[in-house]
Order: sequence, then C-alpha cells, then structure tokens
Amino acid sequence: MPARVVIVGSGIGGLAAAHHLTLRAAERGSPLEVVLLEASDQPGGWLATEHCEGSLLERGPDTLVTHKPAGLALCERLGLGGRILFIQAGRIDIFDDGRLVPLPAGFALAVGADRSAGSEEPGAGEPADESVASYVRRQFGDELYRRIYEPVVGGLFMADTEELSLAASFPRRASQGSEAGRPSSPQRPAAATLDGGLGQIVSALVARLPEGSLRLDQRMEGLAREGRGFLLKMSEGPPLTADAVLIALPAPAAAALLSELDPPLAGDLGQISYASAVTVHLAWPNQAVEQHPRCHGFFVPRTAGSPVVAATFVSVKHPERTPADQFVVRVYLGGALHPEAIGRPDAELVEISASLLAPLLGLREPPLWSRVWRHRSAMPQRKVGHPALVARLRARLAAHPGLEFAGGPLGAYGLPDSISEGEAAAERLLRQLTQPGSSP
Repeated sequence: MPARVVIVGSGIGGLAAAHHLTLRAAERGSPLEVVLLEASDQPGGWLATEHCEGSLLERGPDTLVTHKPAGLALCERLGLGGRILFIQAGRIDIFDDGRLVPLPAGFALAVGADRSAGSEEPGAGEPADESVASYVRRQFGDELYRRIYEPVVGGLFMADTEELSLAASFPRRASQGSEAGRPSSPQRPAAATLDGGLGQIVSALVARLPEGSLRLDQRMEGLAREGRGFLLKMSEGPPLTADAVLIALPAPAAAALLSELDPPLAGDLGQISYASAVTVHLAWPNQAVEQHPRCHGFFVPRTAGSPVVAATFVSVKHPERTPADQFVVRVYLGGALHPEAIGRPDAELVEISASLLAPLLGLREPPLWSRVWRHRSAMPQRKVGHPALVARLRARLAAHPGLEFAGGPLGAYGLPDSISEGEAAAERLLRQLTQPGSSP
C-alpha cells in the first residue's frame, strides 16, 4: 500500500503542502496517499475573495509581496501567471491628530538593517533579542517610534510593538526592502495580486488535489504513535492511521493535538499567542466623498485610542475592483491592542469605522453598504524571545520522525512565507518516506 500523509488544516500552508506532496510524488513515480483534513466546511482559511454589491472584496490578504518569490512561483505553477497584476507603490499615510500625514519620502522599514548585516549572531554589546519598540527608540528616538514605526509595524503585524520580537519580525538577513517600503527591485513593484482576487489560489490548489483527498468538517482531537506511524483520533468516526503527519494549524490548536504525544512540545507551542482581527468593508457614493484621498491607505497609532489599526482605500489601490460610482474602503480593527473588537456587534464595528473615516473624507451620510468579517486568532504574536522558542520547537520536533509543522507554529507570516514553509515541510516528509531505511 502507498504511504499515507495526513495534513491537518487546509489554510494556504496546508494546501501548498498537499499540492507539493502530490506533485513531487508523481514526478518521482512514488505512490503516495495525501489526506487533507479541515475542521470547517471551507478550505483556505481567511484567504478568500467575494463579490459584494458590484465590488470584488478580499476577506484576508489582498496582495503578495514580490521580494519573497514563493507566492508568485506558486501562481505560475497553478496556471495563474497570466492573471498576475503588479501594483505600483502608492502613498501610505499616518493618522495623526485627526488628519492624514504622508510617510516621509523614500521611507522604508529599515529596522535591523544596520544590525550586523549577514550575521545571525548579535554584535558586541547587542541583545540577542529585544522588542521593536526598544530597538527603534534606542536607534532613532521616541518621536520617530511613536509617530511612524509604532503605527506602521504595529499595523502590519496587528501587534503590540512593546512586546514584538525584533529578531523574529526583522531577521538580520532581510534586505532593506519591505512590504511597506520601497519595491524589492527597480524592475518589479513590491506587491502583486491576481486579476479576480487571491482566492483563486485556493480554488486552483483544491482542483489539483486527487479526488477525495480533501475532507471537510473533519475535526481531529488527538495524535498518538502507532508503531512507526501515527494514530489520529477524530471527534467523529474511527481513528485514522498515517505514516506521516503535517500539522498546519495555529499554535494553540496544534498544542491541543500534541498534549498526549509530547506534553513539553505542546507546552512550548502553547506559549505562542494569537491576536484576532476584524475587516470591515464600507462603500459610499462617489459624490458623497468631499475629500478624495491621494493615498492607498493609512495606519492608526496606538495613541489615537481607536480599535481601528489601519485602512485601505480599495477604490484607489484597486480601482478595477469597485464600481466607478462608488468609493470603497476596507478598515482593519482589533489586533493585540484591541482584543475586544472581535466581540463587538457588526453595527458597532461599522459605526466605529465610519466615524473615523467621516472627517477624513468629508462624509455626511451613512455608508451605502458594509461587509464585516471576523478572523479569530488569526495573527501570531511573535514576542521577544520567539526565535529561541522556535529553536526549542524544532529540537523537540526532531524527536518525532514523520511529524512536521507548517505555518504559524514556526513563525510564518503572510502568504509567501506560509506557502514556502508548507512546501518545505512537505519536502522534508517526502524525503523521510522515500529514503531507504529511514523512519517512519
């Protein structure tokens, strides 16, 4: 019988892993059964595209950064290369005392760029890890931190920058290019998307899986060893056996599954916290917008005291996605600083968002329509000491041949990272399964 690999979680990391395993097994002529378990009734996690009132809306990410190639490379392999649209860099503003202030010309997130470039070890007198807030204050001063770095970095990671790990968020090997800064190369813009939305990645991956390999509404409750393989305990139905298991879940969910197999490993996973996020899309008639913005969007500093973290002017950034007679805005709320936002009623979230936008855009009427999406425990919070925690996780994982993680537990952030880690974990498992005499 062919070896069976069970992947738990069908977010982008799990889907990318399943696709990679299927593709590579076929290339090598090695029979392999891939089973992809998803607890919900839809694959893809929060990567999804929807049509609403004539607009094309993204539930989650709306772009792929181009300085990390895994996202674009996967699109090409899936036959979506002809739909790739590169997005020219647009102005990003900061919400400052009730008005929008442009970021300084040429600004790029250069955090860590001067920190022993090319080295993974701290320089003389330099801490092994510290918070982004601590580092920026020390290097650039408190005013630059409060007015620029805190809202931008805090908004990008939906994090508290007083706790956010510098080493995990801005590795030394990173170039000075950034998701929020300059393009990664003069030839290609820093961001790209797909004509028709990034949700097409999910449907294309699912379409390429062997029939029956994706199993929805399948909740796993625990994992145990059975011989050289594994036994997956399901909430309903008989247990499932596997030669190898790839867990592509948020760290808390992964910890719950591993509590019996390896309590210390589960304990380390349990230290990784997550923040929830809410996205609210709102639209107004174009004539209702007295002050049309020139920027793609803006970040909101913690000093504003608002649960709004950032906003994107969809009609400016993606004009082809919205009706010509409407102005569509996407507002992000919640994150580490405002965990209560996820529990607020839709109407309250819409009111908070519209109230912040009204004076900025000269709005004097309620929105034509709105759409609210909640993303519970969606954003991993990589706190100070996270790289050391990941090293412990990898060391403990090495004691379990045939078991791998992808995504959040090891720090993947954003679509390209999640895709890359899913494919890398799949490749490690494939090597174990195909090498003579290897475990499992």
